[in-house]
Parts: sequence; C-alpha cells; structure tokens
Amino acid sequence: MNAGMRSWFPALLLLLVVPTPSVGVSRLLLAANGNSLLLQNRQADKDDLSRMRNRAMLRRFVRNGYLVPMPVSTRSYYLHGIVPEYHYARPWTKLFLTRLSRQFHARFGHRMRLTSLVRTEQWQLQLARWNGNAADATGDLRSSHLTGATVDISKRFMSPAERQWVRKVLYSLRQQGYLYAVEEFEQPVFHVMVYRSYPRYVKRITARSRARHAEGSRKTPR
Repeated sequence: MNAGMRSWFPALLLLLVVPTPSVGVSRLLLAANGNSLLLQNRQADKDDLSRMRNRAMLRRFVRNGYLVPMPVSTRSYYLHGIVPEYHYARPWTKLFLTRLSRQFHARFGHRMRLTSLVRTEQWQLQLARWNGNAADATGDLRSSHLTGATVDISKRFMSPAERQWVRKVLYSLRQQGYLYAVEEFEQPVFHVMVYRSYPRYVKRITARSRARHAEGSRKTPR
C-alpha cells in the first residue's frame, strides 16, 4: 500500500464500521468503546457529582435531597434485584426514568425493568468479586453508578421492536448531549448516565409542545 492510499484507508474503514440505522446495524449505535468509562467520569466531574463511598454517605445524601427515592413498582417501571438501601437516584435521573418508562408503556403496554441504580464503593467492590465486567470502585475508570446519576435498564424481556425503540431514543438524547448510554450484551442492559442538564431538555420540549398546542387552539374555528 503506498503513502497516498495509507492516508485515506483509515477513513474508509471508519465509514464502513460507523453504524447507521439505515443499514441495519442499530445494535452498534450504543456500543461501548475504550473511552466510555473515562467520558462518564469526566462528565461526573463536570456536573460536580460526588461518588458514594459507603452507606453512611448515601444516607446523608438522601437526607439532604441530593438523592431521591425510587418506588419499587409503578405503572410504567419496576425495580428488580436491587437491594432496598440502593433504591435511590439523582432527581434528574428519576425524571428521565419517569418520562422514558411512561412513553415506553404507552407505546408497548409493558413496564420497564430496572436492575441497578446508585451504588457505593463498598458495593462496587463486592460486585467485582463475582462479575468480571464490573467497573472499578475508584480512579478514572470507576463506575458512574457511584454518582447516583446512572441506571441499568434490563433488555431481558424486551421484544426486538422495544429494544430498537429504546436504542433510538437513547441515541438521540446522547447525540444532543443530555446523557451517555451504552448497550451492554454480556449483561443484557442499557447502561444510562443522565446528565444534570436533562431537566433543561424537558423544559425546552415542554415549552415547545405548549406553544404548538396554543397555536393549534388559535387556528381552531369557533
């Protein structure tokens, strides 16, 4: 291969492997890469999020309202296999889950299954003993679950159409910069870290919806 070919060959490879919905490789839209954990930790620092060292710290954050309780079961989602002491998330993560699961339920008639929320360093270390895929409990590559901003949404009982819908919604929000989502395959979950800016997105689309509704009302014949 000559020097000219070498200059454009990597770019050609990139074009061949970058997934797009139109070519049927949507399972790769949210595939993890070597920078996934680093990017999540950088965002956690940008959002000024503490990591939960132990259960005492977690309880203190709950008392102060920095973490909010997640109901075990609602009409649109339920918690599965999560120890009661860890039934908490950041307020904006709860907002995200409430909205996403309601849309999912309205569209498919099924509830979302959530399998992980906030974790402590203690719990992350225990998890690593039996789960080889578990992220670190400390350092630049530690799990974003320690912040309370992250949730795992189970794919186990989702149909292909349901998985595809969740994939596209998460990818759209990731592209807009409101969350970081990874689709895992060894563990059948969507791993989603919701950014502190997410409520601004909700406020924006709510205002847009109200404006359209008001405009429609003005045009309705009376």
